[in-house]
Amino acid sequence: MVLQRSALHSVSEGSGAKFHERFGWELPAAYFDVLTEYQAATTGAALHDISYTGRLKATGADGLDLLNRLSTNKVIDLETGQGAPTVLTTDRGRILDVIGVINLGGHILLTTSPGLQQPVIDWLDKYTIMEDLTVEDITADTAMLAVLGPDSATALEAATGRDLADLAPFHALQVDIGGLPVTLINQPLGALPGFALVMEPKDATQVWERLTALGACPTGIDAYEAVRVRYGVPIHGPEMGETYNPLEAGLIGSIDFAKGCYIGQEVIARLDTYNKVQKRLVSLRFSPDAAPSTGIELRDEGKKVGTVTSAVTLPTTEETIGLGYVRTGSARVGVKLELADPEGAWAEVLDLPELFGPEKS
Repeated sequence: MVLQRSALHSVSEGSGAKFHERFGWELPAAYFDVLTEYQAATTGAALHDISYTGRLKATGADGLDLLNRLSTNKVIDLETGQGAPTVLTTDRGRILDVIGVINLGGHILLTTSPGLQQPVIDWLDKYTIMEDLTVEDITADTAMLAVLGPDSATALEAATGRDLADLAPFHALQVDIGGLPVTLINQPLGALPGFALVMEPKDATQVWERLTALGACPTGIDAYEAVRVRYGVPIHGPEMGETYNPLEAGLIGSIDFAKGCYIGQEVIARLDTYNKVQKRLVSLRFSPDAAPSTGIELRDEGKKVGTVTSAVTLPTTEETIGLGYVRTGSARVGVKLELADPEGAWAEVLDLPELFGPEKS
């Protein structure tokens, strides 16, 4: 398989970065070292190339109406510059993908999980009958960067000359960086402040260099993965997909229970109303002797109650943390679960993350 490369591949290669295969892309593992990059993301401003994220362009008068009828969140009233996360679910209420919907006026930008562009297009096509809607994959025709961390807004305000204090999560602005046009989206990573920048591939190098000159630290996929797990952010494959429903995955903040029908709505509403959610995504902290891997069992009093889906070692403390799914009865903060191996190792439930916050009031 030929791996995809972003417009910034030559910049990364020139910096001496080593590369990993991830999501079908050749991605920089680290530019400096994981500790430096992780600290930048969690205490300063980090710059990460997320061009591997899917990007779709939806045009037509019925775009928001159809997306509203097919997905979990209310998006029909999004005005130009406004956006929201929503979930496409199967008729059984399982996750097809979590997508971002951003109304850019002339078209709607849809962001998808890596590699899910065509399944999302096919899903929308399946339910497009008489509606005026055309969806095209623009992933290869654009580049996308993430600026993450407590100082991310400060760095971008310096780069754009714009005040970002009033830009709500998932809303967007059209800005210039070094004279180049960029779509800037307030896109936090869980509770960590963050922004996404979408631009033409030919402009990516200049935008990257401008942001690094302002102090944003280039960050590879290894540090980004550690940050993702620390902030309890699920990704498609390990924590999201047709194995799970949105309530299990902690996506309740992207569900509008009052907006009316969508594909899978009856199943999700019934699970919520009757408290029938069988398992929950949890954040975990592992004992020092643990060596957790994806798929390892979690047990409560000897009985299997869950599995580990992601595990990383924090570069600042050498502590191992992770994500996993645990049966609802054992998914309580402070509970220590036994690992199948080695004997005596444990995993403590730290949190039940909710990526987009709690249920809408």
